Amino acid sequence: MSNADLDENDHLIRAMQKDLDRILAEKSADASSQPAGARGAMTAVIAESVRTQRLYFVVRSVLMSLISALIYFLVVLYLGAIDAVQAAFLGVFVFVAALVVSRLFDKQIVSVSKKIISFLNKHNRLKTFVLKKL
Repeated sequence: MSNADLDENDHLIRAMQKDLDRILAEKSADASSQPAGARGAMTAVIAESVRTQRLYFVVRSVLMSLISALIYFLVVLYLGAIDAVQAAFLGVFVFVAALVVSRLFDKQIVSVSKKIISFLNKHNRLKTFVLKKL
C-alpha cells in the first residue's frame, strides 16, 4: 500500500498498515505466482481492515458511553434533580467531553482494540457475536 494517502499521525491507520502489510506478505509468499492467491491476499487484507474498524468503533463507543454515564451521574447526584432543559444541555456537554477524552486516548484505544482482535481470533463464536451483533 502506498503511504502517500495515509495520515502518519493516526495510530489506527499505522497499526492497521502494519498488520495489513504482514498479511499481504504472508499470503503473497504462499502463492507467489497465482492470481487467485493475490485475490485471496487482498480479501484477507480487506476483511482484517473491516474487523479492525468495526471493533475500534465498538471500543470507542463503549468508552464514550461509560464516560458520559459517569459525568451525567455525578451531575445529577450533585444537583439532586434536573429538568428537561438542563438534561438537554448536559447531554450535549457530556457528549463533547466524552468525544474529547476518547480522542485524547486514541493510541491506547487502538492498542486495546488490537489486543481484543487477537483475543477474538482465538474465540470464533465470541468474535462473530461482537462483530455482527454489536
